[in-house]
Amino acid sequence: MDDSPRHHSWINPEKARYYQVHLVRDLFGDWTLRKVWGGIGSRRGRMHSTGVSSYAEGIAQVDVIAKHRARRGYRSACVC
Repeated sequence: MDDSPRHHSWINPEKARYYQVHLVRDLFGDWTLRKVWGGIGSRRGRMHSTGVSSYAEGIAQVDVIAKHRARRGYRSACVC
């Protein structure tokens, strides 16, 4: 399994909104899922970080987020 950090971005052009998730290791070697969202062109936005027990759990949560974003009209902007 590839344990490299994952980054995904979605945009909703109709509402001028963005949503990003970053699955990264923290300084202690634990996996953290960071969610960032806000308005396109705005300096305001929000961020929330959640610890996950494993890389596989983090990927599963990213998949759930991707499905939820698609239902809300977001489309993939970049998969890095």
